[in-house]
This record gives sequence, C-alpha cells and structure tokens, in this order.
Amino acid sequence: MFDQPSQHESPFGMNSPRRPGLLGVVCGLVVFGIAGSLWFAYPKLKDHDPSRAQWESVHKSVDALGGRLDQQKSKLTEWSNNQDQLRDQIAAFRREMRSRIETARKQANRSAEELFDRAQKQEQTDTQEASAKLARLELSRDADQTQIAQLQEDLARTRQEAAQQAAALNEVRQQIAENGASAEQKLASLQATEDRDRRDVDTINDKLAVRRVDFEVGKGKSEELAPGISLEISGTDVSFRRVSGWMWVLPDRRTIWLHDQAAQQPVVFYGYPDGQKRELVITNVSKGAVAGYLLLPKDANGKEAAFAETAAPAVLAAASE
Repeated sequence: MFDQPSQHESPFGMNSPRRPGLLGVVCGLVVFGIAGSLWFAYPKLKDHDPSRAQWESVHKSVDALGGRLDQQKSKLTEWSNNQDQLRDQIAAFRREMRSRIETARKQANRSAEELFDRAQKQEQTDTQEASAKLARLELSRDADQTQIAQLQEDLARTRQEAAQQAAALNEVRQQIAENGASAEQKLASLQATEDRDRRDVDTINDKLAVRRVDFEVGKGKSEELAPGISLEISGTDVSFRRVSGWMWVLPDRRTIWLHDQAAQQPVVFYGYPDGQKRELVITNVSKGAVAGYLLLPKDANGKEAAFAETAAPAVLAAASE
C-alpha cells in the first residue's frame, strides 16, 4: 500500500527544505544592507558633484537589482506553490491506487469463494450420480444371481430324478438277470424310458443354457439386439425408471409393445418356432438412452439368423411401414 507523503516530502521520496522562505530572507537582508550603505553614504556624496551622477546610476542599478530579486522571489513562491500542488496530486493518486487495489482484492476474494462453492457443488453432484449408478448395478447383480440360483436348482432336481431312474434301471436289470428271457421286454421298455429321460435331461440342459446379450439403445433409435430381434425406445421416465417403445421379433413377425415398462421387470416372450423362452430386462434408464440385457436360448442365434436371411426382404419392408 502507498503511504501519504509528508508536507515537506518531494515527489521523488526525498525530503527538501522550504527554500523559497530562506532565499526571501537572504534577499531582504542584502537589499536592506545596500539601502543602509547608500543612506549613510548619500550625505557625503552630495559634496562631490562630479561623482553624483555616477552614484545615482549605481542607485538605479541597485533598485533594478532589488526588482529582479523581487521577481525571483515571486517565481520561487510560485514554484513552491506548484510543488505543493504536485504533492497534493501525488497524494490523491496514492489514495486512488490504494482504493483500486483494495477493490481488486475484494473482487478476487469473492471470485475465489464462488469458484470453491461451484467446485463443491459439482463434487456433491458427481458423488450422488456415482452412488445411484452403483445402486443400480448392485440391483441388477442381485436379480441375475437370483435367476441363476433358480436355474441351478432346476438342474439339480433334474439330475436327481435321472439318478433315481438310473437306480431303478439297475434294479430292473437285476430282475431281468434273475427272470431270464421273460424280462427282456421290460428291459427294452426301461431302456427306452432311460433314453427318453436322457433326452429330457438334455432338453432341460439346453433350455437352462442361455446366452446373455447386453445392450444400450438411445432414445428415438432402433437397434438390433440379436438376429431377428430389434428394440426401439420412444420415451423415458428417469424419475420412475420407466421406458416406452416396442420390440420387433422377426422370426415370429410380431411386435411386442413396451408401455411404461419398469426397470428390472423382465419382459418374457416365447419363440413360435421352438417354443423357447426369451427375456428382456431394462437395468438402467437415463434421459437419452436405456441399458439392459437380453437372455436367449443357446441355439436360438443360428435359427433366427437363418430365418432372417430367407425372410428379411418382405418382413423388414413390413416392419418399416
């Protein structure tokens, strides 16, 4: 910060005495000394007529010198006044600079506080969004684990039934060995039953073996999730986590409408050609897109792709209309 200059401080920061007053005193003493000398010498000069004119000329010179001294004194006084005005201007300039610096410092403090507040609010928003995404992922994981556990229970029950049937077959074989040829028909029947049960087990295993297709579809766009299965999203409700749109199933030539479909609520449908289960699950709903996954039978991809190649021209034209 600038300090206000003292009364006798020069513009360059150095102290200087008030010279106009001292010079005025000296000049006055010189004038009075010359005037006194002339006053004492004037009576004697009257007796010397030849030199009177010369002394009068000296007197005039002295008067002229006194006038010039007065002029110099006046100029020195004016210079002193100018110096005072200059010091006042410098003091005013320093006060103005101090005011501007203080204003700039206050503005900088306000800007720093506003920047810190914005950064803190952005950090809170990012933290809330990250927490919401983590909660949605955990919910989707729990749903997947529940479905997998159910499928595992079905497979274990089927294997247990197959083991029981194998035990019964062994028992029948023992009876056939004991009863001879009369038991061959029973053995053949049991063999057929075993083969049928094995096929049933294989069928159940094929049904339990599913393939997951993850997807993310933008609002207002249509995207093919798997060969012959397309999804288009027409509207989203982020607050209630619901979506609207439709799903086109090419092998069946049908449209499955989604009206306010809630997230994590599966859309179950079955294929007409094979009767196998398909399942569409929405896991995340945002303003401009949705995400989720599609569960398909293990062998559904090849059948639907083959059908799409043969029926694509006519069916796609109907779908576009």
